[in-house]
Amino acid sequence: MKDDIKEELREAAREVCRQLEREQERITEEAERLKSFMFTMESTEEVLQENERLQGEIEQLRSQWQEEKERNTKLEMQLNEMSKMTASVAGKASQDELQKALRVFVNKSKRKKMEKRIAVKEMVLELANANGLILPQDLAASIDSLDDEQIVEPSPVTTTGNVTEDMSVLFSAETQVLWQRLRDAGFIMADGYALAEGVSANQAAYIADRMAEKLQIKKKWKLFQQLWGIPNLAQLAGTWQQTGKLPPRSSEIDKLTK
Repeated sequence: MKDDIKEELREAAREVCRQLEREQERITEEAERLKSFMFTMESTEEVLQENERLQGEIEQLRSQWQEEKERNTKLEMQLNEMSKMTASVAGKASQDELQKALRVFVNKSKRKKMEKRIAVKEMVLELANANGLILPQDLAASIDSLDDEQIVEPSPVTTTGNVTEDMSVLFSAETQVLWQRLRDAGFIMADGYALAEGVSANQAAYIADRMAEKLQIKKKWKLFQQLWGIPNLAQLAGTWQQTGKLPPRSSEIDKLTK
């Protein structure tokens, strides 16, 4: 009887051992699986990090390429404009002749697109500096206004021009004082009321706004647009009123229209 009990206990112990061995094998297999999974995750993380690094390099290269493309476009534009300028001053040596050539070149450039006007402005200033050329005030103002939103040519309106009755408010005795100040400062043509050469549409809108406020002129935009032939003066004024970026020489215009 005792032998039977001992045998049963031994068999039970062996069964427990077998179960523990199976559990150990299962745990070992699970550990290997988890180890393999962790290795895969680490490899994936490394791949993702490498992918992010490569993506960053691609973005950097794309940005550099875009900058280089813009720089090349700008240089090509400047070279093109420079070739035109070189052709116009070939064989000319004196500063007076160079100034005349620059003046003609700048005036012709006023009708070009904004990006070309910006390139012309930079190129002309570099050319003047390289040659130690002192620019006259009117030419310097024309060059400075090249990158304004809109360049306008002098209007043909003069004191003998066709003036409607609605515009008579612009030519009163009080207004004449302001007109003369603006003529003396180079904003208005000496022989009439047209804008002087190099005055931008932005500056024209500012002059109209200051004069209208001083003289309490109603329908100011309609009157000045008719006088100068410049559309959308109100929109131009709205732009610098919103951005706070006033046109060149605005403080001087303020003093002249007080």
